[in-house]
Order: sequence, then C-alpha cells, then structure tokens
Amino acid sequence: MYVVDCSERFDWLSDEYESLYASATATLFQHPNWLNEIYATLAEGMGADPAVVTIRSDGRLVAVLPLVRRRGRVRRLEFADLGVSDYTVPVIAADVEAALLADPSVPKAIRHALGPADLLTVPKVPASATRLTALLGGPDVVRLQYDAHVIELGTSFEDWRSARDLDFTRHLDNKRKRIGRKQRVLALRELKDVDEIDGAFALMREFRRSRFSDRRAIDLVQDPEYYEFYRRAAHDGATKGGPGSTTVLTINDEIVGVSFGLSDSSRDLFVLIGYDFDRYRNYSLGLVMVEELIKVSIANGKTYHDLTLGHEGYKQDFGAEATPMFAVHMTKTPVGWAAKTAAAQNTAARHFAKRALAYRDEHLRGRGLSEVMASLRGRRG
Repeated sequence: MYVVDCSERFDWLSDEYESLYASATATLFQHPNWLNEIYATLAEGMGADPAVVTIRSDGRLVAVLPLVRRRGRVRRLEFADLGVSDYTVPVIAADVEAALLADPSVPKAIRHALGPADLLTVPKVPASATRLTALLGGPDVVRLQYDAHVIELGTSFEDWRSARDLDFTRHLDNKRKRIGRKQRVLALRELKDVDEIDGAFALMREFRRSRFSDRRAIDLVQDPEYYEFYRRAAHDGATKGGPGSTTVLTINDEIVGVSFGLSDSSRDLFVLIGYDFDRYRNYSLGLVMVEELIKVSIANGKTYHDLTLGHEGYKQDFGAEATPMFAVHMTKTPVGWAAKTAAAQNTAARHFAKRALAYRDEHLRGRGLSEVMASLRGRRG
C-alpha cells in the first residue's frame, strides 16, 4: 500500500531524501543540493510554487516527483528544472521500482494528490519515458529534436584519444603547440575556495557575455537570479560534498577558461563553460578545455563524461554517443490541450528560425531573416 502526497514543503537535505537519492536510478540533476538550490533560489522569482509529490510505503520514502506549479491563467504543473537541469526523471528507490510502477493505483493517487490542473509537463527525459508513463498513467510522449551526448571513457586517456579521428586530434595538438609558444604553460585545476570560485564565476560571466553577443542566444548566466543559483550550487560543491565542481584553465597562472559541472563517483557532467575568446579566438580554448576535463575524468577513475544536450558536432568528435530525449505531457482539460499545442508550435517555430539563421550565416550573409526563411521553405518543399 502506497501513500501519495503533494506538498509545497519538502526538505531536500533531509536524511530520508539523501537515502532515497543514494538508492535511486536518478541523475545528478536530482541531487539533494541541486534541487534544494532550485527551490530555494530560483522558484519564487520564476513564478513557480513547489508541488513535490512523495510516495511512501510503510512510512519509508520510496519515490519523489520534484514538480512546481506555475502561476498564471493556465493551471500548469512542470518538473522543477526551471531551465537549469538537462535531465528530468522521477526519483524512485531501486528495490521497489518494479512493484511501484506496476501498481495501477499509483497513477490515480498521483493525479488525485496533484489536484486541479490543466497541463503537466516533464520536458527533458533521457533515454526512455517508460517510468514516467507508468507513474502518470498514459501521458503523451514526444521525441525531442535534440539528444544527450555521453562519452564512455575507459581506463586510459591514451587509448581513448587514439580512438578519435586523427584530423581532430591533430587540430588539438596544433592548438596546444600554439598555446605553448612564448613559454606559455597551460594548466587545469579544480577550485575549492569559495572566494576563488566567486572570482572565477565573475570571469566566466564576462567571457560568456562577449561570446554570446555574436550568437543570438540567451545566456542564463547573465540573469542575476540564475547567476546566483549557479554560484550557490558551485559553493555547495566546494563546501557540502557536491555535486557542483568548478574548474579553471590557466595560461601562466592567469585564468583563461572556467568550467562548472556536476560530479559523482562514476560521472562528470558538463553544465557551463566560458573562455577568453577575445584574446584567444584562434586557439580553440573550448575544445582544449574539454579534452583536459576528459583527461582528469579518466585519471579520477570516472566511467562517463557527459556533455549533456545539444546538436554541436564537437561532441561526436570527442566520442560521445547520442541518447534520445523525450518530453512527457499530460493534458487534463481543453485549456491544457490548447496550451500544449501552442507550446509545441512555438518550439517548432524557434527550431526553424535557428535553422534559418544558421543557413543565412553559411550561405546568405547580408539577407534578412524573412528572405532566408522563404528560401528554406522552398528547399524543404
């Protein structure tokens, strides 16, 4: 018999959640410290109220769905990623997962606990949505237009590198030689001091401001609330045992690159990177830094280096395998159906506009976006 509840209050740093997380098939984005910062730092400012679904068996916490209830005319429930979590999965104790997912009373109990709502959305589900469909009782599942990218490392950096494309490794070698001229020494180190982390984050923000100004993209790091979230998550990594990890790339002890990711005993996961593009635009610092991070992952005995979401070709160059991503939607009213349809159309429009901008940059420099979109429609038809 399972007891299902939905509450605005939940202690992510409690012993019971830490115990559940340690025994669950979850990701680093469901880590206690990460979720605690999402709810404490981001939710209020993003117009989101906590709606945490808990499932207990004989008093023991066996599953959690970290949700938020969005404020607005549409009664919308969402997984609590708020733009910062790349993987959204339920947290279920491994020893009860099969029985829990097979119990037909659980989806009904979850829907009852959630109360009135028009739409429930879980936006970034890796590999398979089977567990969520079982928990929610037959929601819609959509294959997303992007993948996750995970590198399986092996035990030797030399072996891993020898399996890469020779032209790619030669490119990196040439960039390293250029960096090494004029007695420049390249080094990578992880930061543990919070003052050093703050200084590195300020640099990363400036590096990214310059880089993103030419890319027509929104950089969450420039938003004060998101910046504070990432900074606090980095502090947690240094002072509370994870999962955040802040690393700097230096040339002659001067910081030229900053990376923030999440880590556990088997995996390092990429979240943010910024580097001095203005001064080192021809040195491929981003690629060099990724390779340095992979080298450290292998040296530390990690099994995976996770480059997370996107279409970027460099991820395949590093040997990443694509993992499909899904979104799960449960519409409960006509208003919810309309909201889901509008969101899908908006996503498709944004995807097409990005393709148009990329095509213009490559083939039609100087033309307006409307001309390029018309050209693309002609090619597609």
